[in-house]
Amino acid sequence: MPPNSAPPLDDSLVDQPARRALLKRAAGMAAAGVVLPNAARAATESAAMRATGSAAFGKTLAHDASGALAPGAMQSFEAATSSGKIVDWERLPVTNEIRLVNPLAAYPWDKDPMAVDVMKCPTFPALESARLAEEALELYWMALLRDVPLWDYERSSLVRDAVAELRKTTLNANVTAATLFRLGTPGESEGYFVSQMLWMPIPYGAHNLWQGYRTAFKGSDFLTKWDDYLKVINGEWPPGILNHFGDLYYLRSGRDVGEYVHWDFSYQAFINAASILLGNPHRPRENWPATNPYKTSRTMNGFVSMGPAYVHNAMGSVSDCAFKACWNEKWIRHRALRPEEYGALVDRAVRGEATGVHPIIVQSDAVKRVREKFGSALLPQGYPEGAPPHPAYPSGHAAVAGACVTVLKAMFDEKRKLRFPLQPTRDGKDWESIDPNLPAPTAGAELNKLATCMAMGRNFAGVHWRSDAWQGLLLGESVATAWLKTEKMKSIEGQQGWLKSFEFTSFAGHKVVV
Repeated sequence: MPPNSAPPLDDSLVDQPARRALLKRAAGMAAAGVVLPNAARAATESAAMRATGSAAFGKTLAHDASGALAPGAMQSFEAATSSGKIVDWERLPVTNEIRLVNPLAAYPWDKDPMAVDVMKCPTFPALESARLAEEALELYWMALLRDVPLWDYERSSLVRDAVAELRKTTLNANVTAATLFRLGTPGESEGYFVSQMLWMPIPYGAHNLWQGYRTAFKGSDFLTKWDDYLKVINGEWPPGILNHFGDLYYLRSGRDVGEYVHWDFSYQAFINAASILLGNPHRPRENWPATNPYKTSRTMNGFVSMGPAYVHNAMGSVSDCAFKACWNEKWIRHRALRPEEYGALVDRAVRGEATGVHPIIVQSDAVKRVREKFGSALLPQGYPEGAPPHPAYPSGHAAVAGACVTVLKAMFDEKRKLRFPLQPTRDGKDWESIDPNLPAPTAGAELNKLATCMAMGRNFAGVHWRSDAWQGLLLGESVATAWLKTEKMKSIEGQQGWLKSFEFTSFAGHKVVV
């Protein structure tokens, strides 16, 4: 592995006790001659994979003073999840102002014709596993490094300390200051962490939008006290307030990126990226890959199909599909706990309780520093409300990013160098030409960076895991691949053999031909 490569993306590191239990149970059924219909088989598999007890998401349900779910709450949760009946969801012990986010949207996906071509996410890491502890360790360091400018990582002593501890883990064994918190997708590790798609001006009709954003005050960390945590986990409105600077700034730090994905609408970044890549929509040919038949047409340009309108409209269409697939995984198949809930278990373990978390995280330097700074080992959150009230795995932001970026890579020439790339000035208030010593940004690399920013930005805020980010990207990529297959089949260009294929480079670095 090259010295500046990112951590390995290896699903074999994920412990899968639920999968093993499921296979053992299925083997027993087979021996008994039991044949399950497809729907029943899927329901059985999902029930075997769903987390329960301390390993399960339970935000907005009633908790006791230790942060444990109240008696009967998990049974009600499981009954509602299994039945899918509105009446059972309405019986849940949710009594405060915050409500669960749309669990009923999880059920239709299995009946969607596209679903048969879309991957299922592997089992989420077990609560007691070293893998989940290593992911938590990464999150504690992300919280400690929220305010360090991403381009200053190689000069920061705190980053050096983070790298030293993370390199002791399997997950981040090869990490460097240059690859810290990256996912290792093609071209992602070259140059800046923040994508040009979040810095360059956005062509917006007859004018440009300059990408200065509202950013949060440094040191704005939340849910570090038990009283605040218990209020939020029980579904009360957060006690804290997130203050913002009056001026607008270009994104520079983990906190800045985390705040962007705090307020964005679902496919905002990708509509913007499409506009940047299109440039002049009246002269689109130079941006298309060789696979787009309109690139060499003697008489026609694409517009409604294979052209500017098609690309913009695709962002909404494919993100809708990605959300449905993601919600099915979140609510029905996994129901994984949020990092804030794991952080509560870490704090209790540090104080001597047996909570099931691995000692790697309990004895870590990162947790020690958090305790010294905040007085507890709760995972500091970047948002007053902490995580949103739906399960962690996989990340919705990552799934949408994976889907939209995959379509954009299929619709644009990935190798094309971007015109007029830029970087913020150090104060973040203006922009300047990009450092000429950096590699020239290409469309494919910057789209992969954009996907990482959208996924790992949520991790910087403390609301998602690395597994959420990576498997969310893969899920979205799988959804986009199925969507592109359908689009090709129903298009006149595809039916007459003019559109030969859609092609893109996957997040794992493989060429995909649809």
